[in-house]
Amino acid sequence: MWFKGVRVSALIGRVFTVTLLTKFNYLETSAALAILFTTSSLFNSALPPLHKEIYLKAVKNKVYNLREILMNYLFPLSLILIFSSFIVCILIRDFLDQFDPSLFLYSLIFFYLVTEKIFDEFNRYSLTFQKYFPWNIICISRTILNNIIFFILIISGKYSEEIIFNFILIMFSISTLSPFLLILKPLKIKRTLTYFYKRTKYSSFKLLTNKKVLKAWLISLSMLLPTYSERIASLTAGSSEKGKMYIAVSIFQLITFFVDLQINSNKKAEIIKNKSLKELLRNSKIFIFSSLIITLVCLGYIFFNVSDGLYNNFNSISTLIILGSSIVLNSLSLIQEERIFWAKKYKSIFIEMLIISSLLIFSFIFLRFNTLILSIGIISTNIARFTISTKIANEY
Repeated sequence: MWFKGVRVSALIGRVFTVTLLTKFNYLETSAALAILFTTSSLFNSALPPLHKEIYLKAVKNKVYNLREILMNYLFPLSLILIFSSFIVCILIRDFLDQFDPSLFLYSLIFFYLVTEKIFDEFNRYSLTFQKYFPWNIICISRTILNNIIFFILIISGKYSEEIIFNFILIMFSISTLSPFLLILKPLKIKRTLTYFYKRTKYSSFKLLTNKKVLKAWLISLSMLLPTYSERIASLTAGSSEKGKMYIAVSIFQLITFFVDLQINSNKKAEIIKNKSLKELLRNSKIFIFSSLIITLVCLGYIFFNVSDGLYNNFNSISTLIILGSSIVLNSLSLIQEERIFWAKKYKSIFIEMLIISSLLIFSFIFLRFNTLILSIGIISTNIARFTISTKIANEY
């Protein structure tokens, strides 16, 4: 229960930071962070799942081969991470035009992206092996301590939006790395680095030669746009609305978290046995919870933005209702795709994701001029996703 609470705090920690900034009219900073937080989530999901085979062997055989972990997991991941982070910094520079470009700014973004991937990998490790220390400490420092510090700086009114943005990136990065000092010992660090150097000096790694890793990566890449479509859509709002929409859509992710907890985690055996969606949803209260979250978010949005006028609020609320409903559909589709995955019909998932991604790309190209119209295109695509995934899942 303690870990679940910390996991929820990790989910809302960055959202609360953007909320603070938006509440105190640091709109440029909140918009820039909304872009960067979304980018880092996409970035983490796009990297190859090198952990997959290592974790499967470790869980199944209870054996940890340090050489295999270094050469097939940590070493290639570190090289890919450094190179990819540099590329991402170049790609998103035009989207962060709120601040003057500088080597210092892009160095901070680079460092932040690297530490976010470290956080993501450590989260995966904690979930797989149920070892929650010091991950719980990292979450507390990132979500609670950081936001207390941010709040003090923001209400002081002494600092520019760019300084606040830079400071937030520094603190998120430091709070991710510093708790590792609780488990690292200088002598062990020296021995590990020496071992790592000797192994890598005379060795090379072969990336993506493992067909299972390649297959898993291709599927995860194909699911990238469908998974994050609503969050990307929130970034198409105007500069003054971007942070607000990002906050609302991020809170909607609690629906995905609840579905994952109720179905994908607690009913894994039933999914593997290919029980129907109706059987899986029985007594889950997913629709009640989803309706409650969507209603509360919309009411909260109206309450905090009552000065925006009736027309603007009507458009925003309509957009949020559509995107919230779309996330519910996405979550239900993921259950169906889990059933397909355990039936080992990987080709079916891949083809389905290509179709859905193509429809979403069409929406983002031709409907991006208006967030409300774009949201209609997204939910239409997700209706198609749910229909296709249900049909495929029911065939097996």
